[in-house]
Amino acid sequence: MSTVLQLAAAASRQILNAQAAVTHNLANAGTTAFKADLFYAEQGYAKSGESGSTTVDFSAGNMSYTGNDLDIAIAGEGWMQVVTPDGEEILSRRGDLRINPAGNLVDAEQNQILGDGGPINVPDRSQVTIGADGTISYIPQGETALATVVLGRILLVNPDPESLTKGLDGNIRANAEANLEPAANVQLAIGALETSNVNPIASMVQMIELSRSFESHIQTMKSADELDASSASLMRLE
Repeated sequence: MSTVLQLAAAASRQILNAQAAVTHNLANAGTTAFKADLFYAEQGYAKSGESGSTTVDFSAGNMSYTGNDLDIAIAGEGWMQVVTPDGEEILSRRGDLRINPAGNLVDAEQNQILGDGGPINVPDRSQVTIGADGTISYIPQGETALATVVLGRILLVNPDPESLTKGLDGNIRANAEANLEPAANVQLAIGALETSNVNPIASMVQMIELSRSFESHIQTMKSADELDASSASLMRLE
């Protein structure tokens, strides 16, 4: 295979992977607090056979104010620690909270919200409030605000982004070196949700550019293949 054909084939593989990342981002443009995947081409891919790598854009999305007392958004940096339905502890910025039938405070994906004492459980038919510092309080049914009880504080942490990874399932995980101590400087916006940080228009433009680039490389591969065939034919005539 000619060097030109190898280069074009490797570049085409990179473009296909980049298109997959952009498609995934577009599919989650409306997902609360979704973090976009970023695709980077590898240097020297023709020699290594690598087709690029994916990292994560951890920048915050916009605030969408809902007025719902159980909707929260992290203002600036930081994460909540939550437990998935499978029992795994992960990090999340998804703040579309609700109380499930068991009384647990969960998000829309049914991840349990962790407090300083473990999963947060709310007494039945209580009026729940969340403070900007993550403090969870409730007023027992039939009582006034004077009877407010503090349940605890949402476990808010602020590890170095370099210690975080995003799995194929979309979940954010911290490595063993991550600092997951409660961070007092992480604050919440109440009655708001963080939107996805995907820019749909920019992603669509990127997809169009990738498609054009892919077509160009395919044409290069065809031309290189035709040139190889012509050279082989000439050699047979000699």
